Amino acid sequence: MDDRLKNLKKAMDRTAFSSTKFTEQHKENVQRQLNMDELKRLILSLLFEAKSGIEITQLLHVRGIQDVINNEGIIYSILHEQERNGFVLANWTDGVKRYELTKTGKKQLQQEGQIKLTLKERLLGVRMHAE
Repeated sequence: MDDRLKNLKKAMDRTAFSSTKFTEQHKENVQRQLNMDELKRLILSLLFEAKSGIEITQLLHVRGIQDVINNEGIIYSILHEQERNGFVLANWTDGVKRYELTKTGKKQLQQEGQIKLTLKERLLGVRMHAE
């Protein structure tokens, strides 16, 4: 099987990919998208308890997440996207918009293997600690 895959790769390199150039810009775009997906999962994992955008930003800064330093607007873009996807619910409380995971958002994180909930956390519906 391994030889067949190698032969397929060689054939694809000679035909379909012969004129394809994978530039540094392409590599940067792929890396940026991978970082964005990881950032989305990280933000969602912080929302087991309702948090404001400022609280989320502070938690990410403390963790040294470079993608948000001097670019905090990306957090709100991700939060709004996840709200449209049904993973996050936003509520105004005392003049502060707070975000938290919906049941669908919690299931999504669990399916992606990002979190393991303890029985106590499942019963209480509260995340006890961030990983």
